Amino acid sequence: MYTNEPVSNVQWVDAQELNSNDYNPNVVLNQELKLLEFSILKNGWIQPVLVDKSMTIIDGFHRSYLSKNSKLLKEKYDGKVPVVQMNLTEPERMLLTIRINRAKGNHVSIKMADIVKSLIDKHNYSPAQIMEGIGCTKDEVDLLYKDGVFDHLNIKEHQYSKAWRSPKQGSK
Repeated sequence: MYTNEPVSNVQWVDAQELNSNDYNPNVVLNQELKLLEFSILKNGWIQPVLVDKSMTIIDGFHRSYLSKNSKLLKEKYDGKVPVVQMNLTEPERMLLTIRINRAKGNHVSIKMADIVKSLIDKHNYSPAQIMEGIGCTKDEVDLLYKDGVFDHLNIKEHQYSKAWRSPKQGSK
């Protein structure tokens, strides 16, 4: 039905065949890289790595990096990684890389606080389960769980970036 769509053509290839591009502006810190590894191990591959015909990565560098370097992922997936190949020019690849990275968005702290409160109060999750599940510290869970976290931090009349909404603005 949609066989011409890239996602309809996922292939499993050896992770060693994948090449990094030299233009990706995305950086992932070690804590987030560990969280990504945990996510793949816990839930499996939910998103393939996007590559061009020469196996140069368009999106998914960190997933491919883990596939090459994580002992647990190499064992679980025999060194294989799911990929989708696209036939794009270099400028098209560059634009797509940036567009995908930017489209992933940012976390809004008020909504994160609502989720943490829901996990603890409604779903009986422990702070340890939340820490493992979202890759954060106990201090972060405690802070997000507090009522009036913005008051606690003495954040009242602050110019918020577009990624933040003050308590007065509410969450949308």
